[in-house]
Amino acid sequence: MVRSRRLARLLAAGPIAAVVGAGLSVIPATTVQAQVVHHTRAAEVAGPLDGAAVRELPFPTRHAALYWAGNPDAEVTVAFSLDGVRFGQALPVEHDEVGMQRRNGETYGALLPAGGATIARVTSDRPLGRLTILAITDGGTSVERTVVPKGQAGAQTVQDDIVSRANWGADEKLRFDRRGKELWPPEFHTVQKLVVHHTAGANGESGDTAKGTIRAMYYYHAVTQGWGDIGYNFLVDAAGVVYKGRHSHEPGSTVDTPTGENARAQGVTAGHAFGYNSGSVGVAMLGTYSSADAPTLMKTALKNVLVWKAKAHGLDTAKMGLFTSPVNGTQATFENVPGHREVPDNATDCPGGYFQDAVLRFMRSEIRTLAGPQDITPPTDPSTVNATLNRRAAVLSWPASVGDTGTDGGGVSGIAGYDVWRSTPGGTASRIASTTALTFTDGARVQGATYDYTVKTYDGAGNRGPGRKAPKTL
Repeated sequence: MVRSRRLARLLAAGPIAAVVGAGLSVIPATTVQAQVVHHTRAAEVAGPLDGAAVRELPFPTRHAALYWAGNPDAEVTVAFSLDGVRFGQALPVEHDEVGMQRRNGETYGALLPAGGATIARVTSDRPLGRLTILAITDGGTSVERTVVPKGQAGAQTVQDDIVSRANWGADEKLRFDRRGKELWPPEFHTVQKLVVHHTAGANGESGDTAKGTIRAMYYYHAVTQGWGDIGYNFLVDAAGVVYKGRHSHEPGSTVDTPTGENARAQGVTAGHAFGYNSGSVGVAMLGTYSSADAPTLMKTALKNVLVWKAKAHGLDTAKMGLFTSPVNGTQATFENVPGHREVPDNATDCPGGYFQDAVLRFMRSEIRTLAGPQDITPPTDPSTVNATLNRRAAVLSWPASVGDTGTDGGGVSGIAGYDVWRSTPGGTASRIASTTALTFTDGARVQGATYDYTVKTYDGAGNRGPGRKAPKTL
């Protein structure tokens, strides 16, 4: 179990990534790991809805999620009953922020506790051609054993501080199709942002209840929504317990990394902030904090996770910074530790108006103090830039930068990519591309014009080198 005070002690000793790295140095023989897998029983009830309807659930339901075709602005409520006579309070169906990113014509509601209900009464302020209720409950357990190198098993030296997927009972088979192909293989990128979320579910959950909710959420994201995994990197419960979310095994391995990073300290891409998933870490609080404050233990644990990641990557959590997408090179400037609602083009209340305004905006400065010095040292630029003309296009290539030393005591952000700048001879340069590749083709040249090209390396903290200019004008 993760307690925030325990994670805080580990933070005082240095970044968790360093602790984990030490565990990877020796890999003797093999060992057998046993995991208790909690299987999920799930079924759906679907049909049109015009006003209100009572729906029988397929079995006593522990968690439920409602989703419907189109009409994202529909106001939908649900009330649950054990006997069809007495119903609980009608609950508004908030949007599931991970499901919002599917953009597949479905509107996904947040996961809700159903308390063993057998009947649901649903309402909508407008007709819905199809509303589906996903019913979820635990479906029994099994023990699975895996042979792994001892070094990989022992590498999880922070397992007592971050609850592993194995310890919350993740059924890893949900990440694979029927042919055994992984649906969403991990991809890793330099960490640039730490995004704070709430899950928009029930408040106050901890212990086995929280684990059950995370398992249900995992099924909802991985199977129903089709991601192939849970959308968050980490989750925090009301008691300050931190859970590992998105799987982050290295290529060729099946062992999850507790840090959510690979050996190069790059973070795994999750599914929590549309357009900004690659290069960010999503940390979600279980519950809804639109008008209520989060529990003190939860806030402390969240802060500790953010301090850990900010320290490891040299991020200045009290400032805005430039984010450059490692996928398509698009850029935006926003908070280095944003609430999800502050991420550009992500229309959501998450992590709740109260938490955003009354907690997070003050927490950023405290995190900055606890994380220590920020990385303000630019990375090295490529040693040379080769430039040739191919018909009308300029083809640029360069060797990888030798690295990013970071700032003493401020972590190492790591190389995030390269900016390509172009100017007419003697003119003002402008950025024409950002890329993680070591080559770029400029096919947007004006016919008859000549240009100078410069390549600048940038790191996860947004530092950019002075640039390396191509030796000739094209």
